[in-house]
Amino acid sequence: MSDLRVTPREKEVLVHLSNGKTTDLICEILGIRANTVNTYKREMMDRFGAANVTSLVAAALRRGIIQ
Repeated sequence: MSDLRVTPREKEVLVHLSNGKTTDLICEILGIRANTVNTYKREMMDRFGAANVTSLVAAALRRGIIQ
């Protein structure tokens, strides 16, 4: 498995995803574009071997990256 570290910004996105926030709402909260949020999600899903956002969040929880 590749590097499972996340940047502070990726962690912010993960926390919002774990709280059920949509991409549009995350964009509004963080002041970034949807493409940026989607890139963060896709890159983290690739790194974690996650098939979807739910499995990404579950993997981050299991590894203690988010609470």
